[in-house]
Amino acid sequence: MQSKKVLIPVALLLLIQLSVPVCYTFAQENLIIDQETKERIVEQYGLEEPQSPIIEQQQNILLGGDFGFTPSVDAVVVELTILIRYPLIFISQQLVHSLKS
Repeated sequence: MQSKKVLIPVALLLLIQLSVPVCYTFAQENLIIDQETKERIVEQYGLEEPQSPIIEQQQNILLGGDFGFTPSVDAVVVELTILIRYPLIFISQQLVHSLKS
């Protein structure tokens, strides 16, 4: 009984700790930098103006998404060849791979 009284709060604290990011970055939103300093930093580090998030989101929608991997051309050709020549084998392989993950 005592171990349950200790184990439950410890487990809850562990879950809370795991759900909170390790560190936060606190930045000043209204940081005022004079134009000369800003130009010097841009020139020194070769910085560019960031694109608006809306344009970036539209480009991601139009140009594709992040699938977590980049397949090589050879792998795509092999997969397409198997699909065309042996569709049942291809489908069964895909089912097995989907069950693994």
